[in-house]
Amino acid sequence: MNDFRDFLNEMGIIPNLMNHYGITLKDNEVHDFIYNLVENLSLTESNENHRRLKSGKQNFNLDAIAKSYEKIVPHSQRKTMGEFYTPIQIVDYILKSVGYTNQQDIENKNLIDLSCGSGSFLVRAVEILGEKLRKQLKVRDYSELVLNQAINIIDRIKNNIIGIDVNPIACVLCQFNIYFTIFDLFNNILEKKNDYKIPVFNIFNEDTLQFNFRSKYDFVVGNPPYLFIRAIPQDYRNFIEKLPLETNKGQYDYYQIFIELGIKTLKKGGKMGYIVPDSLLALSNRKLLRKYIYNHTKIKEICVVGSGFRDPVVSNIILVLKKEVIEEQRLNNKIMIKKALKTDQRENFLLQKNIGEWDYKFLIHLTQNDIEILKHLNSSFTSLKDLILDSQFDISINRGVELGKKGEVVYCDTCNRYFPLPKGNFICVKCGTTLNSNDVEKIIVDSIPKGLENAYQPFIYSINRYFINEYRYIKVNVGGINYKDLSNYNNRIAVRQLNQENLICAAYEKNALSSQSIYNIKINQSPIAEFNHFYLLGLLNSRLLSFYFLKTFGSYKLLFPRILIEKLKILPIKVPSTKKEKELSDLIKDKVNQILNLKNRNETQVLKLQNKIDLHVNNLYQINEDDYHHILNSLDNLVKNKY
Repeated sequence: MNDFRDFLNEMGIIPNLMNHYGITLKDNEVHDFIYNLVENLSLTESNENHRRLKSGKQNFNLDAIAKSYEKIVPHSQRKTMGEFYTPIQIVDYILKSVGYTNQQDIENKNLIDLSCGSGSFLVRAVEILGEKLRKQLKVRDYSELVLNQAINIIDRIKNNIIGIDVNPIACVLCQFNIYFTIFDLFNNILEKKNDYKIPVFNIFNEDTLQFNFRSKYDFVVGNPPYLFIRAIPQDYRNFIEKLPLETNKGQYDYYQIFIELGIKTLKKGGKMGYIVPDSLLALSNRKLLRKYIYNHTKIKEICVVGSGFRDPVVSNIILVLKKEVIEEQRLNNKIMIKKALKTDQRENFLLQKNIGEWDYKFLIHLTQNDIEILKHLNSSFTSLKDLILDSQFDISINRGVELGKKGEVVYCDTCNRYFPLPKGNFICVKCGTTLNSNDVEKIIVDSIPKGLENAYQPFIYSINRYFINEYRYIKVNVGGINYKDLSNYNNRIAVRQLNQENLICAAYEKNALSSQSIYNIKINQSPIAEFNHFYLLGLLNSRLLSFYFLKTFGSYKLLFPRILIEKLKILPIKVPSTKKEKELSDLIKDKVNQILNLKNRNETQVLKLQNKIDLHVNNLYQINEDDYHHILNSLDNLVKNKY
């Protein structure tokens, strides 16, 4: 039987699969798609075989059937389901990374894909297992096998390679792909035993989260669905959150549920290989997942892939894990870090125990020098948060006025108060009443209207390092607008969320209000006179603390992270205590005041003074010259990678 289409039709495979997956004539679209696909398989299969024979390749490259699936199932629907086709180079890399190759002892080991789709991973696994078993029998081709040998290989494939998918079309196509991959093997059997019953492989059309796992697995591989919690229907979210899992709390993504399930289904020492979004590395919402991985596995490898798909949706990493119950083994494990799917690259390693010290962030971009500097800063100096909690100090950190930069507000007649202009639907956020566009006002203005001088106060509109770049005016006492405590705006340090040239951007301000995108740090009381606003401003604007911020909260992408209050609170702050330290703090304060008093804000003069501030800060924080050069190079590389 030379034609794959004839094989499917004559052996009754199509109706058998339809019946197996509960697809009836009532499912017109699904039914018609599958039959139309099979009708067109003859030409597709013949062309594929021709290309394989001409090139001398015996491998089954990317299956045309899966591509047909992508065509029939719209991108929007696959995106809604969190499902995307996996490129073959990624499939091969993952299988090799977990040790599923024909050089390994895989013949008695089982492999599962919890979201198999049309079978990218399973087809490759079938091919690898078939080749392994063929080599053991010392035959070059399936046609050389005797009947019992051929049937035994089919049985091994069925028992050892398992897939689950919620989509019945994907399950049918996965079965087709497996049949296609070992078509020669079936031909061999049917030539010798024409009443041989073609098996249905273990591809289960079920919801993985409700699947009854009756055994553990040696390998879990795949490309789990990516769906953020907002895209998951509420009733299904309720179901997920009732499951006996550890990672189904808070702002989770669907893929993290699959990672936890995958780890749970592994045997001790079993390996997992997944391609997942790189948000896993450091995003605060993924901390639960990272902690679970840290506490249950050896992280064998993290490989940066980027956008590894034809339709780039998210930036990805490949995660390779080994289930490990012994804590000491996990902590002393070396994690291999790769920056691309290349074999000829320098490999970096991180100790897994470092992750626990980094609050479970996977900071894969850190070098050993970075780690040593961060460890020194974290262990030797108190954090801003600790100072805020220290009763000897009175330090506050707050956001500005809860209002957009444009200062647009709208009046709700029902609530009898003003609200910041809503985004999206023009309805009141409190009572749901439709708002009137005629009731929109601007309370941030370029100049104060005549006669209303007492109703307005200065407002920071634009801020640079050390300097307020532009002031405007904000109308105060508008009912409904949260201005916060106005005393917060007197004599404080203002820090904006966005960096300036990859450095923290902070300035001193006496009394102007600011928006919620600017944070206000105020020292109301300090037992040490040298610890004051100007000294703290010098620390915040130092290259050392920008380096710390970048390395602690950044990612392998080398982008300076957004500055947020909770991140500011973690910064290591040196409180001068000895005579020498107080002298250094006075020098920092003096240089900061020289910058603030520059009339023309000459950039060259500012840079010279900043360099001197940095040297004083380095002395305070015991940063040697070599480490400082490393810090400068890190920040310079950040600028280079930006362009």
